[in-house]
Parts: sequence; C-alpha cells; structure tokens
Amino acid sequence: MEIIFDGLRRLSGNEYMFSKNTNLSHSHLSVPNTINDVPPCIAQLLDNEESWDFNIFELEAVTNKRPLVYLGLKVFGRFGVPEFLNCSEATLRAWLQMIEANYHSSNAYHNSTHAADVLHATAFFLGKERVKGSLDHLDEVAALIAATIHDVDHPGRTNSFLCNAGSELAVLYNDTAVLESHHTALAFQLTVKDSKCNIFKNIDRNHYRTLRQAIIDMVLATEMTKHFEHVNKFVNSINKPMASEETSSDCEYAANMKNFPDNQTLIKRMMIKCADVANPCRPLELCIEWAGRISEEYFAQTDEEKRQGLPVVMPVFDRNTCSIPKSQISFIDYFITDMFDAWNAFAHLPVLMQHLANNYKHWKMLDELKCKSLRLPSENNN
Repeated sequence: MEIIFDGLRRLSGNEYMFSKNTNLSHSHLSVPNTINDVPPCIAQLLDNEESWDFNIFELEAVTNKRPLVYLGLKVFGRFGVPEFLNCSEATLRAWLQMIEANYHSSNAYHNSTHAADVLHATAFFLGKERVKGSLDHLDEVAALIAATIHDVDHPGRTNSFLCNAGSELAVLYNDTAVLESHHTALAFQLTVKDSKCNIFKNIDRNHYRTLRQAIIDMVLATEMTKHFEHVNKFVNSINKPMASEETSSDCEYAANMKNFPDNQTLIKRMMIKCADVANPCRPLELCIEWAGRISEEYFAQTDEEKRQGLPVVMPVFDRNTCSIPKSQISFIDYFITDMFDAWNAFAHLPVLMQHLANNYKHWKMLDELKCKSLRLPSENNN
C-alpha cells in the first residue's frame, strides 16, 4: 500500500515527520568498496568489535554518524551472511547504507547508533557457546538482520504517543505494535523494491519465507507490552528444564535444542530483547551516555505532549523535575534484573552482570545524594 511507502507524513501536524520519500541518499562520507577499503582509523576500532566493552560512540564519531554500515559489513562478514544469502558484498553494502539512511540521525536515542549497538550485542550473544550451539545458521542470519532493522524510521516518539496523536501509522496498524510493525514492514519494502540493495534476491522462496518469518518474529518481540510474557516463557521453557538436566553437557543440551524450533524461537526473542535494552550492562561511561540520550528523547516527547495538549505518557520524564538516577533504578528493577538473570543463566555473561551491578551502584549513589543528573557535579568538569 502506498500509505506505508510514504511512511508517516505527519504526526498530528507537528514537526516530527517521517520523510515523505524514504531516504535512499548516501552519506557524503565515502563508503568502502570492500571491507579491505575501510579507512585505517575505522578498521582499527573495529578490530575490537568482538569485545563487550567495544565503544560504539567512538565508532559513531569516526564514521560521521554512520556506524551501522561499517559495523554491519564487519559483523555480517564474520558470520558468513553474504555466503548464506548468496549476495555480493556490494549488495550488502548498498542494503546497509539504505537501512542506515532511514534511521533518523536527529533522534537523541533511536538513531543508527542504537541500531549498531543492538547489532553489536546480538553478535556478541551469538558468539556464546550455548547460544551458538542452540541455533542454526539461518537463525543467526535472521537475528543479525533483525537487529539491524529493528528501529528503522523510528520517529523518536513512543507507541502511546502515536496512538494518542491519532497518527497515520497508529491508524494503519490499529494501535497495535505500531512502531515494531512499521520497522519490519518498511525494511522489507525498501529491500525488495530495489534490486541493487535486495539482499534476498538470490535465495529460494522457502528459505526466504522462513528467514522473513524469523526476522518479523524477533522485531515484534522488542515491543515492551509483551515483555513479561516473553521472559516468563523463556524461564519456564528454557531455564527450568535446563536446571533439572544438569547432568547433560552443554553440547548435548544445545544439540537437543535444534530439535525444538519453538525453543529456538524463545531463545531468539530473548536474545534480541536483551540486546535492545543492554545499555545498563555496558561499561559505566557508555551506560551513562545512553541514559542521557534516552532521557533527552523522552523529555522532547513530554515537551511536545504539553505543547499539543496530548496526554503526558511518561510524567516522570519532565526535564524540569526528572531524576535520571531514579528513572534508571526503576527501569533496572522493573525490566532488566529478572530478564538478564534469566539470559545469563542460559548464555553465561559474567562481564555484563558485573557492569550491571556497578552501574546500579552508580545510580543508587547519585540518588542517595539527591543528585538528579547523570553524574555528580564535580565529575562534570572532567
């Protein structure tokens, strides 16, 4: 339908718009012809991309806010994605450029750096023994593509805002998983409408259908209204049976998982969910930067809701009164701790759990000192 191709042209007449013509332009930064042509400063940074402590903001800076193309080329290459899809590196590069161009660099948080960060976390999780052993190559490819596209054309506003504003997207998707449905639908539309960036053009119909279904399922799993349902299913179907089968080796357990596609689906959902909200498990400085970005995006939404007389969806995110430490503590307590405990029990992620504990301590310390900002005032001068 043309209405989807056009994207959302207006959000109740305000200035936050999806581009009327989806963005096919390329950054003025020259993008390499092959992975070997990457500028040395970028290649050097990417040497460290397999580490959890990889600094995505350095990559954002050195790539002129195009981290997704460069990280994507490296990660997709490492996981054999072009070989699986039987597509050339030129097609993959054109696809990554096109997807990245349709993220909004004007968003404080939901921009292509967030997408690159989620791709990085997904690749890291796929490298963990038990995860790797439980999934097929198709699952890995689907997960990397899902991470790349999962927030494409995000307007920097929440589903609740779009529904309250009566936006075209909310009407189109019946107020249900509005953004997640849009991200997936648009990504597939953009991919298949131009042969130059159609990474799926050389795979057979059955492979395509299976891959497409897996990608859609993962992106839709990032919608937070189903958060507890997804986590509980994972705990009951994966964690609990695993704990009662301590006798079998990891390899046996993982190999057995391949006989249960439903369980593979639960693992893929949990993986992208954790990758999507892994900010509190990053090194403290990265965690603080992400907290500042998401807060700014939410403040801008609250400002706009007040301007337009719309319901204020997140009253705590008022830039005049908000305590960022309190908001982070609540987010970790409510969503993060239980989910990462469950994911860690499966994937074994001691580094993440240590960062999470350190970061929680940081926010608690600020809160106890009645500090509402990202750092103590004395630290802001550093």
